[in-house]
Amino acid sequence: MLERNSEQHNQVVDKYVNPIASYQMTVRDYVVRPSADGDTGAITITLPPVAEAKGRFYSIVVRNADAVNTITIADKDDSECWPGDMTLNGKCDCVLLYSDGLKWWPQIQTLTFTGTTAAPTTSAPTTAAQ
Repeated sequence: MLERNSEQHNQVVDKYVNPIASYQMTVRDYVVRPSADGDTGAITITLPPVAEAKGRFYSIVVRNADAVNTITIADKDDSECWPGDMTLNGKCDCVLLYSDGLKWWPQIQTLTFTGTTAAPTTSAPTTAAQ
């Protein structure tokens, strides 16, 4: 079955979903942009079956979430060595997941920008008296 699934990769599919409630992904849901807020409450995004998703990447980027209204990423209890469900709780939290047919490989993207921007000065520099 795993070998047969790789034959489907010749199709060009552009499937995008924007769930605001718990959602069961299909193998065609390559791009997911969930939102959770006070109206929806916490939601769960369940990955497609790991064997059916063999060789595919899935991008999940949070549009809206917070410490109470979280987005949980879960497998279907079919992934080898699944470390546990992932909880995303902030706007732009994201994860890229890859299936090798037996295991989900989460590639969590966390960026920290270290550049600083100096605030404009409105007064002339001063010199200390000697």
